[in-house]
Amino acid sequence: MAGPAPAPTMAAQPTAQPNATYQPAPMAPQQGFNVNQAAAGALQGAIGATQQAMQGPLQVGAYANPYTSAVIDRTQQDIERQRQMAMNTLGAQATAARAFGGSRQGVAEGVMAGEYGRMAGDMAAQQRQQNYSQALQAAMADRQARLGAASQMGQLGKQAFGTGQAIQQQQAQQGLLQQGIQQALIDAARQQYSGYTGSPMQSLQAPLAALGAAPAPQSTTKTENQGLFGLIQSGIGAYTGLKGLGGI
Repeated sequence: MAGPAPAPTMAAQPTAQPNATYQPAPMAPQQGFNVNQAAAGALQGAIGATQQAMQGPLQVGAYANPYTSAVIDRTQQDIERQRQMAMNTLGAQATAARAFGGSRQGVAEGVMAGEYGRMAGDMAAQQRQQNYSQALQAAMADRQARLGAASQMGQLGKQAFGTGQAIQQQQAQQGLLQQGIQQALIDAARQQYSGYTGSPMQSLQAPLAALGAAPAPQSTTKTENQGLFGLIQSGIGAYTGLKGLGGI
């Protein structure tokens, strides 16, 4: 004999963290999204939707209740049933009064039929008017909603256009910054090159100053074909300079 079934146990449920906060997953950017194209598309769509909403005819019939005819028919049937019941009651009363088939009964039936006919017509007109009013309100509300959506699309296009302008401005500033950095590197390279080319002349300034000779300008290079007289003058100048220093 099988033993009693084990009692059901509750599955372990995850315990709620009291200090846990909801962190939505980051949205990945769309591939190939162009903010300028988005701005142009939104603006074009807003203009088209606005023109369509303002110039298109208001189709009230499209918003009418399709069950109105069924409701009117059912109401007319109920009124006709009440009329027949009233006619039967009137005939029974005329029979009891021994006036069945008389002129008084005919007049009463005519008046009663007219009243019920007028009641049925008023009821049908009231229901049709109510249906038309509701359809008109729905059509106007739909048009307003379309205009609101077009306006929102236009605002989004304006926002996208402003974003595109801001991006272009940031790119222009970044380009100017990179241009300035590159120009500074070029200027530093030029200064370094000038230092390399002028280093030999600068290293000769101290010995020439000690010999009493003026250094040649760094910007120009002059080559002379000295003769024997010029070599003698140069030697005399060098000897005089060394003698003045006490070297001889």
